[in-house]
Amino acid sequence: IGRMKLWSEDSMGLFDFIKKIPTLNEISGGFGEWMAKTYSNTIPGALVLHDVLIDGAHGYTSQIDLVLVGNRGIYVVEMKMFDDAKIYGDTKKSKWNYYKHGKKYEIYSPLKQNKKHVEYLKTFLKEFGEVPCFSIITMVCDDFKISGEKDNYTMICNSLPAMERAIYKVAEDKPIVFDDTKKQEIFDYIKNNQHIGKNVRTEHKQNVIAYKENLEEMKKQKICPYCKSELVLRNGKNGKFYGCKNFPKCRYTMKFEE
Repeated sequence: IGRMKLWSEDSMGLFDFIKKIPTLNEISGGFGEWMAKTYSNTIPGALVLHDVLIDGAHGYTSQIDLVLVGNRGIYVVEMKMFDDAKIYGDTKKSKWNYYKHGKKYEIYSPLKQNKKHVEYLKTFLKEFGEVPCFSIITMVCDDFKISGEKDNYTMICNSLPAMERAIYKVAEDKPIVFDDTKKQEIFDYIKNNQHIGKNVRTEHKQNVIAYKENLEEMKKQKICPYCKSELVLRNGKNGKFYGCKNFPKCRYTMKFEE
């Protein structure tokens, strides 16, 4: 996974503006429309959809921030915004950390989250055969460090200008697989067959809230929220912690509190 800090003096002014954008929970649909319009104009030939809602797993839906259909494949974009924060993660781990105002928080790995989005989108488009998909994770934050194995189909970047460069970079050596007719056909299929309507999106938000609450309840009961195995008390170099009984297949850990 390439770490990209592709700022220039010209892009710094834009990044200063981007830092003032509110968190995702506060962003209205107008921002997504702006993003779609922007990348329709800046990525030659790309057909862009924002806020795409398709079937996920176990009866849940999956929401994708941006989908760009290009001649070399489909770009699946996950947006995360952490104002005045620093992000640290590992490609192998399900939990990443971010630090803000001297405090440490945890988030589910955007890399693994977008990997699921790609998986669901490929299933959604199965009638088109094997569709090349590129994963673009954009985290607008002060700084980030990501360690672990690299993936030639994934880019992680930390600004909108870097995201544009990442889209070009990840596919620059990949073959052209769609002509304009096929590209339009795939775009129309996604647009016309995704879940639409206020009710279904309200249900999606409610399911996300319920899912998070269920994860918290599982942790209270010392059950791994990732694989549902037992969490067992272990001793580490920094003291006691709870680890998944299914280690090393599952690497979930939870802080031990007296």
